Amino acid sequence: MRLYHGSNLDIQAIDLALCRTYKDFGRGFYTTELIEQAQKWQGV
Repeated sequence: MRLYHGSNLDIQAIDLALCRTYKDFGRGFYTTELIEQAQKWQGV
């Protein structure tokens, strides 16, 4: 399964301490199977 994140960085490790607290579903590392959705998150 390929997952996308709304970032233009190569994520080597997930550090939840760096995640924003007040997102839609709380603190977390959000991914999607849809590249189009990740691009919207990134603002492309």
